[in-house]
Amino acid sequence: MLKLVVAQPADRPLRILCIGAHSDDIEIGAGGTIMSLLAAHPGAEVCWIVCASTAERQREAEGSVRAFCVDAGNITTTIAGLPENVLPQHVLEVRELLDLHARPFQPDIVFCPHRDDLHQDHRLLAEMALQLFRDHPIFEYEIVKYDGDLHTPHVYIEIDDALAARKVDLLFEHFPTQQSRTWFDREAFLGLMRLRGIECNARYAEGFHVHKLVIGAKP
Repeated sequence: MLKLVVAQPADRPLRILCIGAHSDDIEIGAGGTIMSLLAAHPGAEVCWIVCASTAERQREAEGSVRAFCVDAGNITTTIAGLPENVLPQHVLEVRELLDLHARPFQPDIVFCPHRDDLHQDHRLLAEMALQLFRDHPIFEYEIVKYDGDLHTPHVYIEIDDALAARKVDLLFEHFPTQQSRTWFDREAFLGLMRLRGIECNARYAEGFHVHKLVIGAKP
């Protein structure tokens, strides 16, 4: 299988935009990939945006971002306090938030939820990302949940054993408010990465849905 790599811009650091509806979405869906990218591109710039949180969840998210992005050169973090589970009722505020913080960042790569996610907050963020970044590679991450809305991904990012374990450890270290939930489970997180690894002939991997991807034949 042909393996492609993310190219570093010649004149500046790589720019990675991470968009999540809730405080742990990005880490669950793309945490291993983000750590891998930052290890491969030290000094990369990260713009991390979370739309809905409480004061407690905001503190969790801020600590988690620092841990997951330890290899980043610069991190811009925005943890907004919009109410969870009703983001479609705040569509104008969400759009203003992304217009203010995401668009000016001019990212090279965008991570956002999957547009077919059954959680309404996640779907809204996916739709917004597709509207705002029409000429960018957008990697839509997946989040395992009770709804049973997982689909076979189009793109796989291999995650080595140590990094997969590190991702799960960080999730449990930084999000104590979620540990009583049935889906917040070490076996579930590792199991999904193992399944995606099988699908791409690796041990562990994270899977993404990509609407459009342009591949150049020349360096």
